[in-house]
Amino acid sequence: MSSEHDILIKNAFIVDGTGAPGSRGSVAIKAERIDAVGDVRGGAETVIDAKGMAVTPGFIDVHNHGDQSIMYYPKADGYVHQGITTFVGGNCGSSPGPFGDLVSVGMMAGEIIQELSPDMYYPSGLFRREVVNPKHREIFGWEIDWHTLGEFFRKLEAKGISPNFAPLLGHHSIRIMAMGADHKRKATPAEVEEMKKHVRQAMIDGCLGMSAGRDYDSYYADFEELVALAKVVAEYGGLYACHSLRTGLRTARRPGEPAPIKINGLLETIDVGRKAKIPVQVSHLGALYDVVPTIDGELNEAAAKATLKIVDDARKEGIDVTFDVIPGIRAFGTSSNIWLAGTLLPWLRVAGSREQLAKALRMREFRGEIKDRIWEGKYYGLNPNINPNWAGGINIMESKDSRFVNKTITQIAQELGVDPLDALMDVIVADPHAKIGSYGRESPTKGMFYQHPGCMVGVDTLAVDTSFVGKNPPWSLPSENSFGGFALYFKLAVRENRSLSLEEAVRKVTSLPAAKFKLRDRGVLKPGAYADIVVIDPAAVDFKATPLNPCVYPEGIPYVLVNGKLVVKENQHTGATPGKVLRRA
Repeated sequence: MSSEHDILIKNAFIVDGTGAPGSRGSVAIKAERIDAVGDVRGGAETVIDAKGMAVTPGFIDVHNHGDQSIMYYPKADGYVHQGITTFVGGNCGSSPGPFGDLVSVGMMAGEIIQELSPDMYYPSGLFRREVVNPKHREIFGWEIDWHTLGEFFRKLEAKGISPNFAPLLGHHSIRIMAMGADHKRKATPAEVEEMKKHVRQAMIDGCLGMSAGRDYDSYYADFEELVALAKVVAEYGGLYACHSLRTGLRTARRPGEPAPIKINGLLETIDVGRKAKIPVQVSHLGALYDVVPTIDGELNEAAAKATLKIVDDARKEGIDVTFDVIPGIRAFGTSSNIWLAGTLLPWLRVAGSREQLAKALRMREFRGEIKDRIWEGKYYGLNPNINPNWAGGINIMESKDSRFVNKTITQIAQELGVDPLDALMDVIVADPHAKIGSYGRESPTKGMFYQHPGCMVGVDTLAVDTSFVGKNPPWSLPSENSFGGFALYFKLAVRENRSLSLEEAVRKVTSLPAAKFKLRDRGVLKPGAYADIVVIDPAAVDFKATPLNPCVYPEGIPYVLVNGKLVVKENQHTGATPGKVLRRA
């Protein structure tokens, strides 16, 4: 005799994702969907005793770069262990297609980039297929053989993935399709028309919208190009997601070159929505007015309020503007560098090892050349012209020389009586393997963004597991948020800072993003919805990663289901790959 349900989660505190108060009861699953919620009758083949923990819809991460790595890590261990059942990929203007003769190997194949096209400062991952695929096949066992995003989606589904993937079209890819290698300039009207064709195809293939990265290759586009393409996306009911112009192009910045006025980037993004009549999603929003010096207090609150007022004014005007934020303070970006030597990355690449760099830094002339290039603004990663307080942000956590441990480069420079750049080099010479990091804390104004009705969460990371280590300098590790960003969100926003109730915190990562991205029958616990479900202990959920050991899964999320299948059971990945590509309806 078969059971009425496949899976029954009993003794649960049900938080349904709508923001409504939670209630006690059970959730039953049959095949891919939720069968019953509340007072559930009947038995099940698998019974999970939630023991009073919260049962919520699966978390929807609205901003990450899992599309760049999911073919390499299809189980996406780091995502599902923190309750991410759906990730929105293709952000910041980058997506894994469409590709013509030129393909991008993305963030996962750094060893290929450095072997085929080594570069000190800004390596390009753009190659002709016939050049990159033999090496890619040798290392990974498969080729980048798709052209359209539709073909990529089918290849991904044939491989099998654990979480769902909600795709955006990256603006950079279609610029390359229309302009080739000569895409770092303003497009001609004919090239914009060619881009429109690729936008249409991507929307037909199922993309939910288009993203732009205005501090990356979308920097070269003018406003008219962005509006023209967004209008095509709007025809298909899609949205416009934008990493707005805040830093300017992240390459060389000479002394005296002004940085963009950050708030103007937000205004531009909203204006694309206004002109194209399209919903807008602003990527990782924060206060866009600078407070100098950076200290806690009323000025920072005023900067946050002024930023949010622009969003509010646009929403009152009728523009559908929402945004996402990154949990925490120290885990921004897709990777983390724990090596002090990595702060001199271009010269580390030349030296080939941390030990060789330390030896070379004993040469007065070599030091002088590095300092000249840094002060010329050649290297964006360490540019005092952009960030005059850079030395205060580098904290030595481990070194063979105990004089330097738990001190910033600023403090070390003062104690040694030298320039901060010389202090940086002196610490590397003393110990080539000195490690850096900071425990930091979340900004007090982060709660103001969490509380805004248009706020969602995106951890801005890759889909990986704890085995990942970069194969080339600076031998990066994944970002801490790759494994526990959502655990950190609940720990800080709900339990410690109490910026949000549990019900509202859940809504912001479930039904709100599902509605924004038009993910039908997801983001809520109700009969007939897809069974993307998380069992979480709000009192115990914890972010376990540290600055020097980011590759640690969180605690307090023992069960995760995707499309009715257990992918995490008693804190262990089951190996199941029930995820889908969630194409535009």
